[in-house]
Amino acid sequence: MKYDFTVIGTGISGMASAVILAKSGYRVCLIEKSRKLAPVIRGFKRKGLYFDTGFHYTGSLGDGEVLDLYFKYLGISDRIEKVPLNQQGFDVYRCLEPEFEISFPVGYDQLRERLHVAFPEEKKSIDTYMQKVVDTSNSFPYINLNERSLKQSLSDLHGPSLQDVLDRITDNKLLKATLSIYCLLHGTSPKEISFSVHACVASRLFESVHEIKGGGLALVRAFESVLEDLNVDILCGRGVKELLFSPDQSIAGVGLEDGEILECNGCVSTVHPLNFLEFIPDHMFRPAYRKRLAGLEESSSAFMLYVVLDHPVKQLSGKNIFISETWDIDNFCIHEPIQNRPYYVTSAGHHSHDGENKGYVAICPASVTETDEWSESYTGRRPRSYTRFKEEIAGIMRRHIEKNCPELRGEVVRMECATPLTLRDWTNAPGGLYGVKHKIGQYNPMAVTKSAGLYLAGQAVAAPGVVGAIISAFLACENVTGHDRLRREIAACI
Repeated sequence: MKYDFTVIGTGISGMASAVILAKSGYRVCLIEKSRKLAPVIRGFKRKGLYFDTGFHYTGSLGDGEVLDLYFKYLGISDRIEKVPLNQQGFDVYRCLEPEFEISFPVGYDQLRERLHVAFPEEKKSIDTYMQKVVDTSNSFPYINLNERSLKQSLSDLHGPSLQDVLDRITDNKLLKATLSIYCLLHGTSPKEISFSVHACVASRLFESVHEIKGGGLALVRAFESVLEDLNVDILCGRGVKELLFSPDQSIAGVGLEDGEILECNGCVSTVHPLNFLEFIPDHMFRPAYRKRLAGLEESSSAFMLYVVLDHPVKQLSGKNIFISETWDIDNFCIHEPIQNRPYYVTSAGHHSHDGENKGYVAICPASVTETDEWSESYTGRRPRSYTRFKEEIAGIMRRHIEKNCPELRGEVVRMECATPLTLRDWTNAPGGLYGVKHKIGQYNPMAVTKSAGLYLAGQAVAAPGVVGAIISAFLACENVTGHDRLRREIAACI
């Protein structure tokens, strides 16, 4: 079988890449090792309650905002139902020592005013921070679609850090913790993340916040429908063994684990960089490049708790809760006891405003080394000691949440726990919850490779989150369609 393009991996970036290329008239094949499309974001059900896994909520999905324009261009906007979160407080940050709580409202001006009230002596610092977020995020060409010149540079991505910027504008530790809390959403600490990448993430949430009715599964089904309309071939349960190259080192095909060869003129790989290296013959890339990809540091991993309760969780309707033991969340306290680490808690399913969701998801940062004892085992073949370990972790997390979020107490109908090993097996990657870090001093892969027709997309390439994953698809595909064409076409979707 011969295609114009193959796309490896069916996460957000893989599905988006396949749509972009197919819309441009290319014959495309989308390849997925798992048995189902987009395994990381499609979620699961327990006791009839849907739990999101890789997608909870997102920014910039309001009408005419950048993610909304991406979805319109990709043809999925009319196939999903957007649900705005609580406009007066979609995220709650709860610090235990010192005792402090603040709700994040939607909108730059509203958030600025809320921060002014909470930190009346820090108005100038807050204004400086907010303006820097706006200015910096607007320098990204796929965030600011009206920006004709490419202001964003590698120097921006490698400094200063979020911590550096906050240290320059304020000495208030609690304010710095408040402005750093979204580091939990990409698994890179304030000292490591560049302010540029932080601004890209935070600015989207400050602009507007939505979820999708039906969660990640609804998003997957919308993509499935578009891919079918575009006649994209989807091969699930078909792992890639190798990439094949012509004598001139241009991409020639993809060899599957079952022996089938898919000839192609181009390929977009969206898998983890370590998996990508396994597909490539040693002679194809310089040792320095291979070493750089192999040495990319992972974001923090996690323990994740999925709880079904006997009553609706009305307190999580339209909002999420961040809990931290203290203002100090450096490295997410992963070397501290589990009850001393920061937590993110969100409603199971979608944030139903009638409060009918009877459950929640809690995420606690973790190190992959915490499950080293069972690293040789795999899902479905774990020893009893691992099961006991998970039960202990689940109990600690539940007690900590109920102690500090008494509004979530209730009779547990079902409770399950995921660990770094779950993430490793589930994502076919090392186990970081958010994949490769976007860390100062670390050179993440670019979309273009030395091989003609071979491009990279995915979380590691552009920025964290749904917006980052989709941007990576456009960065890869613009090399095929033309550098300015895609931005013009997206902007025309207003």
